[in-house]
Amino acid sequence: MLALQKTHDGEGLELRDVPRPPAPGPGEIALKIAATGICGTDLGIQKWNPGYAAMMNPALPVTLGHETVGRVTALGEGVQAFAIGDAVVVNPAIACGECAACVEGDAVGCLDRRPFGMVLDGAFAGAVNVDARYAYHLPDHVPLELGALVEPLSVGLHALNVAGYNPGDRVVVFGPGPIGQGVAVLAKQMGSQVAVVGFRDAVRFDTLRELGIEQLFDASEEGAMDRLKALAGRGFDLAVEAAGVGSVVDQALAVLRPKGVLSLAGMGEPNAAVNIGLVVRNRLEIRGASRIPPAVWPEVIKLLAADPQAFAPLISHRMKLADAQEAFALAKSGQSSKILLIPEE
Repeated sequence: MLALQKTHDGEGLELRDVPRPPAPGPGEIALKIAATGICGTDLGIQKWNPGYAAMMNPALPVTLGHETVGRVTALGEGVQAFAIGDAVVVNPAIACGECAACVEGDAVGCLDRRPFGMVLDGAFAGAVNVDARYAYHLPDHVPLELGALVEPLSVGLHALNVAGYNPGDRVVVFGPGPIGQGVAVLAKQMGSQVAVVGFRDAVRFDTLRELGIEQLFDASEEGAMDRLKALAGRGFDLAVEAAGVGSVVDQALAVLRPKGVLSLAGMGEPNAAVNIGLVVRNRLEIRGASRIPPAVWPEVIKLLAADPQAFAPLISHRMKLADAQEAFALAKSGQSSKILLIPEE
């Protein structure tokens, strides 16, 4: 079967013909992949940004792809929670089960995670075996391809949860890419007033309008941040940084109410200037959002199932797995939202 793999230490990915997976082992399920989204992590692996080599080099070659949905084709020994034909999404944060954190029951804090699509073979392929403990049912009435949104939406909901989100809170999102779009539509679906800040992101702003988000601010335009401050009034309850750009941290802090919270969800620049005086005076909090608890997944699936079409505009492109290189170039251009790669039969 065709698979998109990281094969060597350095920049680049390869489309390769690889063997189909064997029969699923004990506790595993076999999936026929329906669709898999391109994530910023995948782009970082393609570019070979700092930090990937130490984790991934021992596993190479490895098939990428972790934002996925598929149908069960076979069950390993002991699997009772699934049946052949079930639609399934996958939590890629596979814990080692052996480190001190895992032994203490803290799988989220695992010290030696083996992420699906980074260390374990992932879903940019026609089929894959996954640990059934990390799989979740997608309700039958939800269009199958929307299941590929569950993983990135879980990132967004976790970012809101980390900030202490309460339904109806006023939310501002910095970064209109797929994660920021997901944060915005989740908050909107939970009854919030939402504003989104971008930088020359006209195409992604069009997607946000389709999602029902009207308060959009292009930071490249003169007066845009003044208009955002005017909308903020006394201040937003919380802000989510989904841009991965250090300069937005101060911008976000400046529009929070006293005791407001900034949740950092972007995996970008390592350093950012912070107005410590503003943080102290307004008793603001900055919190890092990573390592999604398993309980977030059922929450996301419930929200998606309540109104699937509210989330459908997040998918801007559907492309063949064979065209993965072109799809990655499009994803890097910023002229798309979520791009799905579809394996051929």
